Amino acid sequence: MTQFYTVLILNLILMILSITLIKTLYSNNLIDKSTRNTLTLFSVLVPIGGIITTVLKCRRMINHLARVKDIN
Repeated sequence: MTQFYTVLILNLILMILSITLIKTLYSNNLIDKSTRNTLTLFSVLVPIGGIITTVLKCRRMINHLARVKDIN
């Protein structure tokens, strides 16, 4: 369970940093508005995908450990 919380906190930190970077790039006129919106969307969706992947991995691991415990 601590692995889940660690990944959750890291994903949130990376999401905030990437959104801040995107705002800085936009304010310095290095990217246009459509690119900013696309990058912001990716900055939100990619960490959410990472969290979902971690949850599924932990769930599979818990189910596997439960089966191994039942066998023994």
